Amino acid sequence: MRTTRPIVGLVTIGQSPRVDVVPEMAEVIGPGVEIREAGALDGLDRAQIRALAPQPGDEILVTRLADASSVFLGKRRIVARVQEKIGELEGAGATLTALLCTGAFGRLAATRPLVQPQPILLGVLRAMSWPGRLGILTPSAPHVPQTEARWRADGFDPVVVPLSPYEEDDPAAVARAADALRAARAGLVVLDCMGFRKKTRDELQAATGAPALVANLLVARVLAELCGV
Repeated sequence: MRTTRPIVGLVTIGQSPRVDVVPEMAEVIGPGVEIREAGALDGLDRAQIRALAPQPGDEILVTRLADASSVFLGKRRIVARVQEKIGELEGAGATLTALLCTGAFGRLAATRPLVQPQPILLGVLRAMSWPGRLGILTPSAPHVPQTEARWRADGFDPVVVPLSPYEEDDPAAVARAADALRAARAGLVVLDCMGFRKKTRDELQAATGAPALVANLLVARVLAELCGV
């Protein structure tokens, strides 16, 4: 019988707390679990963050800052900071940790269970079949080429549509994304960024008629299972 409360550490590539997505994840994980957050950009000023911007050849990531603004980062420039935050959360008592980014980071080091979203998405999709094409929602137009290349390398034929998770409250932007997915006959949609919320999932499902997966909620369900709640 478990005698201590599980502690889940959540590592964002931006700044914590992620008040935009963690509350929805917490609802799925359940009240019997303590959630602690850390961010790869915590404590950095604007000049330090600008120094992490993508350079030619970098994989582009986008994330949220504590003031609710968003920034683009070069993935290779923040891996060490992400790794540091995993270690900090484990050192502070986290039972397990999870990365709040769907980018392909490779295997990160951890002394306790670590959940990485991108392999979870791949595993779920490889266990499924659906009519039509795979629809992928990516956070910006600059993300489209790299996102399409990554999903093709993983064996899928995606239609990749840009929509910033930080403009989800713009009905016109969501409608444009839904129109593009519907025109491409997407039979399943993946919201390929941890910043997307279930509100957008529901709107896209209603507009396209296709089921949709929200990465952060899928990860939350895995965490809940690992915590035995």
